[in-house]
Amino acid sequence: MEDSLFRWAHAALNGEITQGMRMVAIAVSGRDVLFRYYLDHEPTEFVREIGEVVAVTFQSGLGYSLDRLDIEMIHATEPLGRLEPLDAVLFRRWENDAGGREPEV
Repeated sequence: MEDSLFRWAHAALNGEITQGMRMVAIAVSGRDVLFRYYLDHEPTEFVREIGEVVAVTFQSGLGYSLDRLDIEMIHATEPLGRLEPLDAVLFRRWENDAGGREPEV
């Protein structure tokens, strides 16, 4: 993936992260793009709308049309290290080894 495309995808995600998002990854193949959201809960309508906002922002900033732009929302309980990072990870929240958000003492 080109650096400029990665930076633009990251910028499109700015301000659209919710507490339930564990990781957001992107895959690019030619003019096909996939945003994949790994969530700690089943996707809600609100989270789906956020995914749409990110996708529209991303596509509107490109100088060309995409052939395909997909959004996947996956409820994932596996450790972050076992989730598929696709071509690049745009966001990854901190989690302890047990998958929780509390620091281990």
